[in-house]
Amino acid sequence: MISNKKSLLALSVASALTLSGCFSDDDDNKVVVVPPTEPTDPVVVAPELPDALALVVSANIVDAATQRVVDADVRFLENGVASQNIVDVDGNAISMIEGTGGSFAFTKKEDATLTEVTVSITADGYIGKSFVVNLTAQEGQTVLPVQLAITSKNAEGVSDTVVPATIGDDGSSSEAIVAQTSGKAAVGANIPAGVILRDASGNPVTGQVSVNVSGADASTSAVTAILPEGLNAGGAANIEQAVGVANVLVNSASGSKVKQFSNPITVTTSIPATTTVNGVPIKTGDTLSLKSHNEDTGVWTAESTQATVGSFNAETNTYTGSFQTDHLTFFAITRSTPACTNDMVVNFTGAAVPSAGLLVTETSSDASASGYAPGGSSSLRILSGALATRYGVSAEATARVRVFDFSNNIWFDSVSEVPVCGTVQAELVEPVTYVAETFSLTATCSNDATVSVPLTASVVRYSLPGFSAKTAVNLGAGSYQFSDMVEGSTYNVSINPRVNDTNGPVAAQTTTITAGGAAESLNITISCSEVTGA
Repeated sequence: MISNKKSLLALSVASALTLSGCFSDDDDNKVVVVPPTEPTDPVVVAPELPDALALVVSANIVDAATQRVVDADVRFLENGVASQNIVDVDGNAISMIEGTGGSFAFTKKEDATLTEVTVSITADGYIGKSFVVNLTAQEGQTVLPVQLAITSKNAEGVSDTVVPATIGDDGSSSEAIVAQTSGKAAVGANIPAGVILRDASGNPVTGQVSVNVSGADASTSAVTAILPEGLNAGGAANIEQAVGVANVLVNSASGSKVKQFSNPITVTTSIPATTTVNGVPIKTGDTLSLKSHNEDTGVWTAESTQATVGSFNAETNTYTGSFQTDHLTFFAITRSTPACTNDMVVNFTGAAVPSAGLLVTETSSDASASGYAPGGSSSLRILSGALATRYGVSAEATARVRVFDFSNNIWFDSVSEVPVCGTVQAELVEPVTYVAETFSLTATCSNDATVSVPLTASVVRYSLPGFSAKTAVNLGAGSYQFSDMVEGSTYNVSINPRVNDTNGPVAAQTTTITAGGAAESLNITISCSEVTGA
C-alpha cells in the first residue's frame, strides 16, 4: 500500500512536468514548470525492526532445593570489576540488575570477545553466591539457558544467625560482639570490645549494625551449594577442596558494609572429623589453608594466615576450625587433594532429550557442576578435564546426578552418589506429556489498522508460574517456537518486542496461553510515523 501511494505520487510529478512543458504560452518558448500540489493525506509507515539477536543468554535464579524462581539482584563482573561488555536484549550496557523477578535475559556486546562472565547474586533470605557463566554457545545455538541455584538460609545442612549491636562514635563496641550457630554447620564470629569497625574506605562505621554469619555442613552437598565458584584454577594437578566455610557480613542500619577491622577478629567453623590430608585424618592442632572470596569483586584470594584445627565435638563428629582476620568476606578452609582430569560426561539412554533440552546437575560435598543438554543430544560433557579442575572436582568425586526440565519434572535421578570424574549413564524416562506450539507476533499501527508488520526480532519467554522461563526459538517471519509445554498447563508469556514507535521503545507485553498444541498469536498496537509527500 505504501509503495503504491509513492508510485502514484511519482507519476503525478512526471505528468505535471510533461503537461506544463507542452502547453506553455510563453512567446519565447520558455518551459514553465508548475510544481504539483503536495498531497495532504499522510502516509502511515510501519517502524523499522532491528536484526534478530545472534545469542540470548536465558538465565533463571532458582532455589537450590525446589528449583522455583527467586527474585534477586544481579551484578556482572569481569576480572574483579564491573563488566563493560554485557548488554540487555535492547543493546543497553548493564553491569547490574535490581530485582530480576527470578528470570532475565542478556547478551554480550557485538564486538566483545569475552567467553565468560562472573554473575554475583544476592537475594533476601538466601546466601549470596557468585557464578562463572560460560558465554559460548554451540554451533547453530541462539539461546543459551543458564540455571543459577542459590541456597536458602533455612535449607538443610545450612546454619545462619543475625546478631544486632550498637557501635559507638569511634566505630567500636564497648562489649564483645559474638554471633554463633551450632550443629554440624556451626559457624561463629567474635569481634572483641574496642575493635574499630571500618568500611571499604577505612572510615569508622557507627550506630546500629547487624552481624550475620552463615555456615554449611561440609560433609554434605550444602557446602558446595553455597561456595562461590572459581575457588580453583584450571589445569592444576591438585585442587583446594572446602572442608569448612564461613560467610560473615556486617552491615550498618544506614547501608554501609563493614569490610575492615582495626585489630583481628576470630572466625570459627565446623570441619568434618572424616577430613583427611594426604590420607591422614585431621586432628587437633593441625593447620589448614585458608582462602577468601570478595563478594564485591567475585575474586578468590589465598590468605596469608592459616586455620587451626581445634577441639573435637563427639556429638556432631566435627572439629572446630578457627582463624583470625582483619577483613570480612566469604572464607573457606581447604585441603589439597588430587584433581579430576577426566571429562565429566553424562550419556543418555531411554527416552530422547526433548526439543527444549534438559538441565543436568551433579551435587555432593566434593562436586558441584551443572549443564544444559540441547534437544536430541545423546550425551552432555558437563565439564572438560581442565574445567573439572577449575570447578574443584576431585579425582575421587562422587555426586548425586539429576536430569530435569525447566519445571523440575525429573527425567533421571541417581538418588545416591555415583562416581562423576568420568562418564555417568543416565536412562531417561519422560515424566509428563509435552506439546509444542508456534507463537506469531505482529504490530499494527494505531493510526492505520491496515498497516502492520511481523515482529521478527523480539525476545519471547514462557514459563509455568513460579518456575524457570524458557526463551522461545526465533523461527523468523515473526514466528516463535514454544517447545516442551506440559499439555493442558497454563503458561505465562513475556515479550520484549524490541521495536520503537513514535513514543520510544514499545513496552514489554505479557499474556497467558494454555498448552494444547494449537498455534497462538498476539497483535501489539503501536503508534506509527506519518509522512506526507514522501
